[in-house]
Amino acid sequence: MDFLNKALEQAKQLQQITAEAMKKSYEQAQPLVQQSVKQAQDLQRTLTEQAPNVTAAAQEQYKAALQHTGTFIATGKTVLEAGANAAQQHLNTLGEQAQKAADATRAAVHQATSPKPPGPPPSA
Repeated sequence: MDFLNKALEQAKQLQQITAEAMKKSYEQAQPLVQQSVKQAQDLQRTLTEQAPNVTAAAQEQYKAALQHTGTFIATGKTVLEAGANAAQQHLNTLGEQAQKAADATRAAVHQATSPKPPGPPPSA
C-alpha cells in the first residue's frame, strides 16, 4: 500500500509544481518545469515498478496513467527547449497533461485498492 500512497503523493506534487510553473514567466518557470519533469519521471518509475503487482482490472488504468505521464515528460522537455514565445502554449499543454496524469494515477490507485467483487457462488 505504501507504493499507492507514494504514487498519489507524486501525482499531487506534479500538479502543484506545474500549476506554480504556469503562473511564472518563462525564465522563472524553467526550474519548475525541470522539477516537474523529474517528478513525472519519478511517478512513471513508481507506476512501472508496481504495475505487475496490480490486478488485471487495474492494468488499463495504470496504462493510462503511464501514457499521460509519458506525454507530460515529452511536453515538459519541449517547454524547456522552446523559446519564450512558444513556451506559454506548451506550458498550457503541460498543465493539462499534469491534470490528466494525476487523474489517471488516482483512478489507477482507486482501481487497485477497490474491493474485489465476490466470485460466483460455489456450485453444489
